[in-house]
Amino acid sequence: MMTRRNLLRLVLFAAFVLLALGVLPEAWRGWSVLLPGLSPLLSLGGALAARSAGLLTLLGLPLLVLPLFKGRYFCWRLCPMGFAAETVSRLNRRNAGLIRRVPFVGKGLALLIIGSAAAGWPLLIWTDPLCIFNGFFAAWRSPLTWLSAATAGGFVLILLASLIAPNIWCHRLCPLGGLQEWLAQLGNRLRAARGPAAQEAPTALSRAHAGRRVFLGFALGGVTGLLYRRFGLQAAAAAAAHETAACERGQGRGLGQGRQRRERASGEQDTGGHACSCGTEHRLAIRPPGAAATGFNALCARCGNCMAACPYGLILPDLGTTGVDGLFTPVLAFRSLNEQQEQFCFQECTACTQACPTGALRPLAVARKQQTAIGLAHVCKSRCIAWEKHEYCVVCQEYCPYHAIIEVERNGVMCPIVDADKCRGCGACESQCPALPIAIVVNGRARQPVLAHPSPQL
Repeated sequence: MMTRRNLLRLVLFAAFVLLALGVLPEAWRGWSVLLPGLSPLLSLGGALAARSAGLLTLLGLPLLVLPLFKGRYFCWRLCPMGFAAETVSRLNRRNAGLIRRVPFVGKGLALLIIGSAAAGWPLLIWTDPLCIFNGFFAAWRSPLTWLSAATAGGFVLILLASLIAPNIWCHRLCPLGGLQEWLAQLGNRLRAARGPAAQEAPTALSRAHAGRRVFLGFALGGVTGLLYRRFGLQAAAAAAAHETAACERGQGRGLGQGRQRRERASGEQDTGGHACSCGTEHRLAIRPPGAAATGFNALCARCGNCMAACPYGLILPDLGTTGVDGLFTPVLAFRSLNEQQEQFCFQECTACTQACPTGALRPLAVARKQQTAIGLAHVCKSRCIAWEKHEYCVVCQEYCPYHAIIEVERNGVMCPIVDADKCRGCGACESQCPALPIAIVVNGRARQPVLAHPSPQL
């Protein structure tokens, strides 16, 4: 028989699923981005790492205070990921005792995340259960592909682990549950300190043990974060800068030295050098507008909020092009899903920048977004209808909202080149290019500069 508690959990679970799937009326769909923001682990970790807190970050404060008075009330009454894991756990009651052999990893993981966040790199923040839950259902809002299915792996792994060892996620592994456990213990000690002397209170020895564990967890996270900032970020920045410079010189990694010499001799790299190698498999990933200049992979919780918020379906999870630490982070793809037109980052849209709960994407006003360059377009002359076939085209110039495509005459035909000082990398040119394969592609930028040119044509 279903109790009132279980009925409430079922209703909340269904509501969270509907919100994450985006199947509710239009007026309600914007609420789907709030679910990851409810996590105090995300709010605290993101605010510490980004050194700032937005409105979405403040949503986690109530659940940061609640455990001080009610313990793990959220875990046992409200958490949708916990409800799913607990439901699956009931299917295998015979193995209920297996978790007794497993230490409470979640408590240490919570300290590791917060400690590393304080050092500027929130290690493993993407293990937050609300991120995993939201990311699973948000993935299906995009066109169903194996790429979207891959992002659902975390949710499936938790259910599989709960089936093999019932309740192992909620009772032993969950970092959000671990944080609430620490806060509940803190609340108990505060009440014991104010209560009568006869009230049971932790012994000095138990307090020392707990304090040592907290210190070690924070210290390990802090050291890990500092090491990453010292070595990992420098290596990533150097690689990104090298990749960007190579593309701007027209020397992508797949372009051999012999071919480079031939192209220079034939004049294919003239007009400012904004042509790149025709291959697009090595181009630098395009991040959504407002992406953090450093530590983006660490700040990103892989919650899927930005992917769900994008009204044009441009944001997809990355599967390794940004490195192992960038797995499942958001990247823009203007024509990877299909060949439909009009799929580019519109100049008036800032939806994804308002949906990030951790600060990986900074909120941008429309005017600021229109000045932010997320990428740089490059003309592949060997594919271009105007450059290669000597036929009039310049469709890219007609659709560019930032006037970043310039015409130059060659053999009596006007041919396009890119003005790097105006190009925002919005993808309008790439999405509209009639050449097959496309002759103009957008390459991401290691940092997203703010350009001072006027607003785009509307």
